[in-house]
This record gives sequence, structure tokens and C-alpha cells, in this order.
Amino acid sequence: MPPTDSISFPCRPSPGKMFLYGLFFCACAAVLAWKAHTNHRGLIINGIVRLGEHGATAFYWVAAVLAALFVVAAGWILFTTLVFGIPDVVLSGESITFPVGFPVKRAFTLPFAEIGAISRQQVNGQRFLMLHAAGKKHCIVLNWLGSKHAAQTLEDELARRLGCAANAHAEPRADGS
Repeated sequence: MPPTDSISFPCRPSPGKMFLYGLFFCACAAVLAWKAHTNHRGLIINGIVRLGEHGATAFYWVAAVLAALFVVAAGWILFTTLVFGIPDVVLSGESITFPVGFPVKRAFTLPFAEIGAISRQQVNGQRFLMLHAAGKKHCIVLNWLGSKHAAQTLEDELARRLGCAANAHAEPRADGS
């Protein structure tokens, strides 16, 4: 019989970290823009790519714009988190609800019966829980759960409930057991 109790996990990026990320990339954008504005020489990248003065200037401007886009992304995440909020991750008896979407996160409910597998992924210190369902992967940002303990609890409880859901939806065997 599947569990009927619901467990909720607050899912929020750290406003302090997002502010620091934004500040860091703002400094990067400013330095790169200054470098592009005052550039009067070429650039050699890893001893392989050689750029003349104009190519190096364009390279610095592109890098400055990319860094500025990270500032915008950090600001947007801060804004939407503080103004609209982000839905919690909720495990119920038959499904999991988690935040999805852009530009504003909304709650998405996925029945356990549709989840074929779960996996974990880590990219540059960012941890993700991947839910594989019917040719589609859904992603939960584990770093936003606040602690590694909360992330591990979510994974353990989800695995337990998926096992219960698989047993609840299993076909009875021919011998009656």
C-alpha cells in the first residue's frame, strides 16, 4: 500500500549566494568591458588561437556581454524568488510535485507511476536529481533544498515511495501471489 503522508522540502536558492554570484559576474563584465574599450593589441589564446587587435577587442566585448547575462540571470532568479516565490518539493502518496519553468517557476506534479528511473548528476558543484519519465527528463536542483541532508532524505524517501508505487501497480501473478 502506498504511503499517504506528504513530506514537503523547501526549495529556494540562497539569496546571499545569488547576490554574490551577481556581484562577481558584474565585476567580470566591468573588467572585460574596460579591457575591450582600452584594447590596442592582439590576443593569443592557449598558444593556438591568434587574434589581431580588432579580433581581441571583439573577444573581450563578447566575454563582457556573456558575463553581464549571468548578472541578469542572477538578478532574475533573486527577483522571482523574492516576488513570486518558488514552490516546494512535495512527496505525496502517489506523486511528486516540484518547481519547473521559466521565466517564473510553477508547481508540476508527476505521478510515481510515470517515473521509470531516478539518477543524480553533478555539474561544477551543482547537484541535480533527474526523474526519467516517458522519454522526458525532469530536473530538481538539489542545491536549492538547503542542505545535503535534505537532498539525501528526498532521494531516499522518493526511492522508497517509488518502490511502493511499483508494488502497488504491479500485476498480480498467475499463481495468485
